[in-house]
Amino acid sequence: MNLTDLFSNGDSRLPLPKVNAVQRVSGDESPWTPEHVRGVISNPCYAGIGPYPPLVPEDAWIHTAARTIASEGAEQFLVNMLEMLRQSFERPPHLEMGEAEED
Repeated sequence: MNLTDLFSNGDSRLPLPKVNAVQRVSGDESPWTPEHVRGVISNPCYAGIGPYPPLVPEDAWIHTAARTIASEGAEQFLVNMLEMLRQSFERPPHLEMGEAEED
């Protein structure tokens, strides 16, 4: 088996769910939404990835992620996780999760 075989199954032609998680920025005083909560749950940076220090224990993040996968499905979780990781790593690495870049 090679990478072409791995990524060319019938599932790869099915549409993916839309992202339903939002990354909350530091200083946001608006009420938390379900989308903000999903953003935290689906972002492994909160457990300490790359330049970001852990803000929640790794085991707590994993157990919460597993419950979310069980309730919302793996594809939805993975779509959200990829989007949260993209957003996290588009910011300068000196910023911590939740810390806003100064203008």
